[in-house]
Amino acid sequence: MKKIYIYAATLMAGLFTSCTDILDQDPLNTYTDAAVWGDLALSETFLNEQYNSVEAETQKGSRFASYTDEVYQMWKYGTESIQQGLLSPDQSSIGWDGSTWNPWDFYYKAIRNINIFTENIKRVPASGETNIAWKNAQIGQAFFLRGYFYSQLYSLFGDVPLITKSYGLNDDYSKVTRAPKDEVAEYIVSQCDSAALYLPVKYSDDSDLGRATKGAALALKARTLLYAASPLFGTPSQTKWKRASDANKAVIDLKDESGAPAYYLQNVSNSEEYANLFINSKNPEVIFEKLYNSQGQGAYNNSYLFQAPCGTGSGFNGWGNFQATQEIVDQFEMADGTPYKRGSEKENPYINRDLRFDATIFTDGSTWGYGADAREVECFFGAEDGVPNGKDSRRGDSWWNGTQTGYYIRKFLDRKYDTYGTDAPTAPYFMFRLAEFYLNYAECQIELGQTPEAVEYINKIRRRVNMPDVTADNIVEKYRNERQIELVFEGQRWFDIRRWMIIEDVYSKPVTGMIIWKHQDGSKTYELNSEPIEYKTFHAPKNYWLPIPRYELRRAPQLDPSPYE
Repeated sequence: MKKIYIYAATLMAGLFTSCTDILDQDPLNTYTDAAVWGDLALSETFLNEQYNSVEAETQKGSRFASYTDEVYQMWKYGTESIQQGLLSPDQSSIGWDGSTWNPWDFYYKAIRNINIFTENIKRVPASGETNIAWKNAQIGQAFFLRGYFYSQLYSLFGDVPLITKSYGLNDDYSKVTRAPKDEVAEYIVSQCDSAALYLPVKYSDDSDLGRATKGAALALKARTLLYAASPLFGTPSQTKWKRASDANKAVIDLKDESGAPAYYLQNVSNSEEYANLFINSKNPEVIFEKLYNSQGQGAYNNSYLFQAPCGTGSGFNGWGNFQATQEIVDQFEMADGTPYKRGSEKENPYINRDLRFDATIFTDGSTWGYGADAREVECFFGAEDGVPNGKDSRRGDSWWNGTQTGYYIRKFLDRKYDTYGTDAPTAPYFMFRLAEFYLNYAECQIELGQTPEAVEYINKIRRRVNMPDVTADNIVEKYRNERQIELVFEGQRWFDIRRWMIIEDVYSKPVTGMIIWKHQDGSKTYELNSEPIEYKTFHAPKNYWLPIPRYELRRAPQLDPSPYE
């Protein structure tokens, strides 16, 4: 087996090496159905292709973070449907990428392919301990992937049809209906449980980085049960929260074959060390990750293109399309654990903050750039005649796509990446990492009335970045703040503010930014932008869910279009 890199949709040979030379010769589509299901190498190649449908935030032109108060997306790329409350069966796209352009179609196609695989893998011969283990690993990955694809549908649509076989062109769809949310969650859990029976905690070597493991299956189960216990997905109960608690604790407590913890949080002492956690594919807290190749084939890591400051120099020259908002900047505490107080911007507001701040957000004065191109990020405007605007600002002779909020996004970027080189950026993206499950577990403990246990797991996250412990007072507010800071820009917040059913409050506040003025003497003043940059619109209750596309409702009129007409 081979490390999984994500390529274009065509099943071409040589993308994944294996225990046979057959994949180095011809495209897979030259082989017959009997050949594919008669050889473990070919069945694995079919399976590998399905990982293409696991899309990371850093390959998308429209990120889930853009639907929240964390990010201002300057060029919309289809996000208006969410941000402006325009969703309907006739306008169901939420972005311009495969999984956001038409998530209903995207994930059901992926599920159909997994159904084809599970129906045929039993035919593939396997003799001997090594081949049997190889086949079992493929079966386990297929269970995980089917659960993952359904989890995406569940989180976006709630009630969805459970399709467990590969329908043909002439099959009857008339009896296909939407399953209730609890039933969908149970199906995802069943897929995860099945996957966990087949999958190893770790593969034998690094060549299989990127494949689903037992930990990935447990993590998907844990996240699903957290959602299932949340208000949006049904009526919360102590039973649901206890089940979610146990599932998340199982991820935390998982051991490898030697009896050592399967995952652990790596302590850091400064911002650079924290930033480097997100570019290290061997980070010990990573449970499931998406890898990219240096040729940029298929899935392209667009983090530099869409995040990096727009000015000159290697490491710069980005579009700056995703910009951190003043709202997320305000959420980062001071280094002593006290809240940041908006309105005290006479002095530099970016110093003495939680060390995660500098690792996450580019501000005016941040140091960035590759090698000799390293310089300060310049988001300032000249305050007097003769003072030029900053190289990364949006005014006068500066860049047309400069930041409108006064910020760019640092997280996921590798300082050692030469943007003038020929290689594409290869920093991985973590689909599941241990910190999330500490936080999930803490949330469950809050709901179960076990506040001291919740506080302990929140503080485990804070201690690894040298932040002071929180106390039990106002624990829900503190938990939600810690969750937002630790998981910022990772695509989780939109799902969180929906499942907590607080998105209406979040959307009621405009997106704002900072204006920085540089004076003749080199000093700077900081002024909160009095003009909102963007307003969002939300229509409750229907906008909590995505609509089934109109074409699907016409093809299968028995599907309930609720909450849309």
